[in-house]
Amino acid sequence: MSARARVTMGLLALVLGGSARAEDVLVVEGERVYTRYCVGCHGDRGDGHGAASDMLLTKPRDFTKGIFKFRSTAAGTLPTDDDLMRVVTRGVYRTSMPEWSLLPERERRAVVAYVKTFYPQWNERGAGAVVPIPARPAFVGSPESVARGKEVYTLLECSTCHGASGQGDGPSAKTLEVDVWGNPQKPFNFTKGRLKSGGHPEDVYRTFMTGINGTAMPSFEDIFAQPDGESIHDGDAWHLVSYVLSLRKEQP
Repeated sequence: MSARARVTMGLLALVLGGSARAEDVLVVEGERVYTRYCVGCHGDRGDGHGAASDMLLTKPRDFTKGIFKFRSTAAGTLPTDDDLMRVVTRGVYRTSMPEWSLLPERERRAVVAYVKTFYPQWNERGAGAVVPIPARPAFVGSPESVARGKEVYTLLECSTCHGASGQGDGPSAKTLEVDVWGNPQKPFNFTKGRLKSGGHPEDVYRTFMTGINGTAMPSFEDIFAQPDGESIHDGDAWHLVSYVLSLRKEQP
C-alpha cells in the first residue's frame, strides 16, 4: 500500500469513526473524484504523468511542484482555492483540460482539496495575496482605448515575444527556453482566440497583473500600480486589455 493510500485510509477511518475534520473528509472525497476523472492525465502521483499524457501536445499540470499558471495571486505564489475552482470549472481553453462545470460543486471543491495534497508545502506557504481587479471601465474596447493600448504594447516591449501584430512571432519567440516543467515555450498568439486563462477582459487584466508562473510571461503589476505620468498612465492596464482583445480574430 502506498504512503498516499495509507494516509487516505487513515482519514477514512476517522470519517467512519465520526471524529474527522471537515477538511479531511473533503480530501477523502476528492481522491475518489480525482481517481475517476483526473488520474488518466495527471497521474496517480499528481506529477502529470498519467497514461494519456504522452499523447497530449499540452502536457498535464504537475501538481507536485506547487507552480500554477493561472491565479489571481501575486507572481510566484500559490493560487487560492477559488482560483483552482475556476480552472476545474472552466477548463483550460485550447488544451486537453476540459471544463467540469457539470460536476456538483461539492465534488469540484473536494478534488481541489485533494490536488493540494500533492504539494507538501501547501499548508506551510498558503495562498498568495490576491491581486485586486477593479471594475471594468466603460472605455474598454473603444477606439481611443485600443489606440492607447497599442502604444502601451510598444512601451512595454510586448512585441519582443508576441510580435508586432500579436501573432506570437516576435524576435525572442524562438529563443525562449523550456518552462519549469520542461515543455517548449511559445508566446501566445493573440489573434487566435481567447487566452487560456479565459476570454473576458477581466481574465486578460488578471494575466497582465499576475504573470504566468513557470514561464517567461512576467507580471506587470508593479509597472501599472505606479504610473509615472509620463510613459505609463492611470488606466493603461485596461487600455492594453482593449488592444489585445482587438487583435482577436473570429475562429471558424
